[in-house]
Amino acid sequence: MRTFWRTLVVVTLLALLPPFAAQAAETRLWIVKPAPAGNLSDCPERAANAVQAGSADARPLTSEAVVSWQGGQVRLRGTAEVEDQERDLWDRCFALTVDGHVVISGAILVPHSARVLRFPVLQVPTWRSREQIPEFKLTPAFPADRSTLSLQEWRWRLSHLH
Repeated sequence: MRTFWRTLVVVTLLALLPPFAAQAAETRLWIVKPAPAGNLSDCPERAANAVQAGSADARPLTSEAVVSWQGGQVRLRGTAEVEDQERDLWDRCFALTVDGHVVISGAILVPHSARVLRFPVLQVPTWRSREQIPEFKLTPAFPADRSTLSLQEWRWRLSHLH
């Protein structure tokens, strides 16, 4: 009889616990309006603050996409039937979040931009067809060797992206 009660207690406790299957972290890309006159110099702080505050200046990317970097990539799920237009993405600020926490923020540029930025940059792709999923290239700066982030800090931030 004692075994029965122990088994019953164990089964009951297991039923009350959340499932042990790991849930995948959700990575999202947020597009944030830059400062007036298109100044991108404050993008890391501006984007992080706008996303954390739930500002109307921040909107999630609605298209499916891939963000890749040297040594890795993450696929982003689309959030709506309306797809983003390429021209609405460059010269904007961005924030990449994992489960709602900002991991990396910076500016979005076209790959042939003349700007020099010493913080993270997403290079916006050129869409070739509606069937092709756009792939953004994430770099620690633009050009990549101009970053103010240490290599260790950059790798630590990337380690959070899933």
